[in-house]
Amino acid sequence: MTKTELIKKWQESESVHYDTAYSVSQLERLLSSLCGVMASELFEGGEVSLPRFGKLTAVHSKARDGRNPKTGEKLHIPARLRVVFKPSKAFKELLN
Repeated sequence: MTKTELIKKWQESESVHYDTAYSVSQLERLLSSLCGVMASELFEGGEVSLPRFGKLTAVHSKARDGRNPKTGEKLHIPARLRVVFKPSKAFKELLN
């Protein structure tokens, strides 16, 4: 799903459940703001909990040596910060 498709579905959902609907530009700003806040929290090493969806956590990966699968060439993979998603119980039940 692209950003445009997400916003379109969000707008349709809003108009069905509530009397007032947000415009596409308002939803774009809300989504950008939400993503910015979440990214800054994760960048600082925190976690973001989304009720009934799951939890995003920032995890440090150690530097390691790897291999290019195409050429077999050895290479160094630097340490980095990555995001791990742990789905909530309700979300897991919804999927299964």
